[in-house]
Amino acid sequence: MTNFARLAALAAAVTLVAGPAIAAPVSANPKAKASAKIVKPLTLTAQQNLDFGTIVVGALAANQTVSIAQGGTAVTGCTGALTCSGTVSSAQYKVTGTNNFTVNVAATGTNLTNTTSGGSELLAFTPNAPATVALGNSGTTGVNFNVGGAITIAPATVDGLYVGDIDVTVDY
Repeated sequence: MTNFARLAALAAAVTLVAGPAIAAPVSANPKAKASAKIVKPLTLTAQQNLDFGTIVVGALAANQTVSIAQGGTAVTGCTGALTCSGTVSSAQYKVTGTNNFTVNVAATGTNLTNTTSGGSELLAFTPNAPATVALGNSGTTGVNFNVGGAITIAPATVDGLYVGDIDVTVDY
């Protein structure tokens, strides 16, 4: 039994000596950096409405599109059975934010609804906005940009005042 005890003690000692070596701590080289860019929140304000003016619809044979370009002050597509008059303008927005950033612009429209007849007649409306706007050094004071658009007039379009929203959003 003494031999057994000696062998057990020897095995325990060998196990302690043969155990894994503890490694010393090591730092990363190079070290990773942490950073955060802080920007001002964007603000967007509508400055001017888009106005197609007055459109007289004669005997249309097919749908016809009337458009105003971004920054435009004239309509296109008023030919043949369509006569356009009055003051027209593209919509204008002002965006403010952090200097020297580029702002992404997205615009969606809804159908324009005939407010004169109670809202059952619609005109298809598609806005036309810039994809981006550069704030440059005027981020805090803001930059104006314009949104144009197009409406589709069908032969059966009922007269009246058609109104709808232009949903413009901006982000960094």
